Amino acid sequence: MYDLILWKNRRTEISNTYSITENADGTIKLTPFVGEVIEAGTGFNQINMNNMDYGINEAIIMGGLASVQLRQHQRELENTYFEVGSVTVSTTEVYPFNTASATVAMKTARNTLDYIVIPFCDNLLQGRAIRIKDKQLNGFKVEVEDCPKSQVTIKYFIFGGKM
Repeated sequence: MYDLILWKNRRTEISNTYSITENADGTIKLTPFVGEVIEAGTGFNQINMNNMDYGINEAIIMGGLASVQLRQHQRELENTYFEVGSVTVSTTEVYPFNTASATVAMKTARNTLDYIVIPFCDNLLQGRAIRIKDKQLNGFKVEVEDCPKSQVTIKYFIFGGKM
């Protein structure tokens, strides 16, 4: 974790004042004349500046990790997308050749086949199977085993598939 340096200004009795010394070669040397130092201030040195660099580097790393985590949460949220619908299935065949299926086109195409379809029917006799087959990005098939001659409505719930 970054350790804050609470920077303090250097305060002196006199500011912006210099003494002049003439050199042998004709040049002059300016030496700050500060009078009494009231407060030394925070040193502008390697230790303090490296601490700042470490803090900046840490902030960049934390920002990158936060960005990755945000994207992962966005993917998980998109994958909670669900769709609800129903399809009617019927057949004119008689047992044992009366397994019927219907193709369902999804309202929103998925970008992965990693979705779950939960079918439900409240007017089928017990023991008859409902299967989800041939999953595609934009639809799937609902198959009803031992389908009656009267129409049955299969309700479905689709979860996921949006990565």
